[in-house]
Amino acid sequence: MEIKQLRYFVEVAKREHISETALELNIAQSAISRQITLLEQELNVPLFQKQGRNISLTSEGKLLFNEALTILDHLDTTIEQFQNHGLSKHKSIYIGYEESDVSMMLLPLIQSFHLQNDTHIIPNLMTQNTIIDQVLNGNIDIGFTELNYDIKKHKSIYVLPLFEEHFHLYAPSDDPITLSTQPPLIQFENSRMYTLYSIAPSVKKQLQSFTKTDIYTISNKQLAQYILKQKDGYIICPKQISLPNSQDWVDITLEHTELKRTICAITKEPYVKSDIGILLTLIKQLMTKTSTFY
Repeated sequence: MEIKQLRYFVEVAKREHISETALELNIAQSAISRQITLLEQELNVPLFQKQGRNISLTSEGKLLFNEALTILDHLDTTIEQFQNHGLSKHKSIYIGYEESDVSMMLLPLIQSFHLQNDTHIIPNLMTQNTIIDQVLNGNIDIGFTELNYDIKKHKSIYVLPLFEEHFHLYAPSDDPITLSTQPPLIQFENSRMYTLYSIAPSVKKQLQSFTKTDIYTISNKQLAQYILKQKDGYIICPKQISLPNSQDWVDITLEHTELKRTICAITKEPYVKSDIGILLTLIKQLMTKTSTFY
C-alpha cells in the first residue's frame, strides 16, 4: 500500500467520480483507476460500487476511508513538523563560547540583537577545540574563543579580535607579596596556586612555566576564602570573578604580567545566514575593547 494510492482513494471517495477526480488533480483517469485497482487487489476487497454514472463506497471502502483520513492527517502533520523544524533552524543563530569575559557580555548582546531581529540566538558553553571544529563543520554559526595560531591556519574562518582577558590574584593579607605594587609572575615560583574555577589550558600552562609547580583548581568561593584565611596558597581567577572584600586577603591585579589572552569571535565564510553579518556588527560595537592583540 502506497501513500499515493491512499490519496487517490480519498479524493475519489469524496467526489464519487473518477473522471472528476482526474480532472481536479490533473492526472490521467487511467492512472487513478489503476492505483485504485492495485489497492483493492492488495486488500482483497472491493472499495467502490457502481451507481449509474457515479460510484460509491462499499462497507469496506467506508472503513478504509476513515482509516486513510487518519493516516494522511498524521503524515501531513509529521511533514509539517519537520519542515517547521528546518525553518526554525535556519532562523536561528547558534553560538558557541568558552568560559571567559564573554559569559558576562552575552545577555546584553542577545537582548540588543532581539530589539531589531526575530532570529533566535542559541548559546552553548563549549571547549575551545570543540568551538573551532563546530564552526568549521557548520554546526555553530559564531564562536567566541581564544585567538591562537590554530585558528589563523584556517583560511575559511573570519576572525574578529575583541579584547584581552586579564587575571588577578588574591593573597593572604600579611603575605610579603602584598607589599609589591606590581609583582612579576616569577616571584610566585614554587608557590601553591589555586585557580577559582577552570581556566584556559593556555593560561594554566603559562602560569606553570613561572611557578614550576602544579596548579590546583577549585570551584567554590567559600573554599577559596578558607584557603586564604589558612594562608595555604594564592587564588587566581579571571578579572570578572571576584571574592568579597575582606581584611584577611588582598586583591592584586596581574594586568601588568604576561598572563593574558585575546578573545575573538569567529565564523565560517561565506555566511550561510544573512543575520550573521548583522550580529557580527553588533558584536563589534558592544564587545570590542581597545587592546593590543597578539
